[in-house]
Amino acid sequence: MDTNTEHSELVVSPERFLQIKEAERISSSVTLRLSDHSYLPKVDEPRADWVASVAVPAFKALSRMGFLAPRFCTVGTGAGLDALAAVEILQARTVGFTDLHEDVLAYARGNIERNIISQDVELVGGVGDLLSPLSGSLSQLDLIYENLPNIPMVESEDLDEGQTSSTFIEERSEEIPGFAEKNLVALHYLALQQAHPLLRVGGRVLSSIGARIPLSEILALSSAARYNGSILTYTWKVQSEPHEVVGGFARWERAGLGPFHFYPVSVLEDTFARMSPAAAGAQALQIEKELAPHQILATDALAMVEKGEKVGHTVAILDSVKFPETDL
Repeated sequence: MDTNTEHSELVVSPERFLQIKEAERISSSVTLRLSDHSYLPKVDEPRADWVASVAVPAFKALSRMGFLAPRFCTVGTGAGLDALAAVEILQARTVGFTDLHEDVLAYARGNIERNIISQDVELVGGVGDLLSPLSGSLSQLDLIYENLPNIPMVESEDLDEGQTSSTFIEERSEEIPGFAEKNLVALHYLALQQAHPLLRVGGRVLSSIGARIPLSEILALSSAARYNGSILTYTWKVQSEPHEVVGGFARWERAGLGPFHFYPVSVLEDTFARMSPAAAGAQALQIEKELAPHQILATDALAMVEKGEKVGHTVAILDSVKFPETDL
């Protein structure tokens, strides 16, 4: 690790952040060191944090189904909290993790190593684009988790500046289905494509996708990439970095992409108050219909944000299962 890189430090309670009674495989007090490029966990507002409000419920849903992931990988790990959650909840023993930035990966490795109690965890890290850094290093994975950014950059933005790469993406040269380009889910599609050779048959990819687009378009990603797909969990979160994120979606909405939908936080709170994410996942399409009258376009949501109002969005975990090649 570059000792000249400035870093900040956070302390996270796994009992509160992961909503568990007692940590068994990771430290009871998780210390995270973060570089300037690291996505900042929302320790004081778990409802706005992707790991706490989205990844953890999905991992728990799989665990309750009897699906554990001894061989696990996370794409774009950031602080490494998703990997620690997989060690604790899914009993991961081989943990692959990637990030675009070398300093982020180094800090993530330190965060994972420092906070694991179990001594039987093997870490395999790689710096680079999506899953390409781990090609040839990992195989027969049980589970790949990804929470990738969606918004194409404009010329004035720099992917290497601060946390820009947590939200924005560069233009891609690969062939991408038109529906994925229009809905700004290109990286999710490409990750599914790259995951195929790394997964065992029956292995899964969990794609954490802000459902600012119809669920039917999210489900189409699985079939387009040759998987059996379903919605595992359905939940919501407060929009974090609202000016940058909502502003980015509004810009591309004005350019003819999308449309992209947000909701009043109070509506989302009421809708999901009495349902677990797994229960909501089982009836996600019906919930989406019920929420339709409350949808706010990105351009209108940006006006609300600029007035200081909070907006939220739904989140789907797309569960893509690899089936035998003979079924293709």
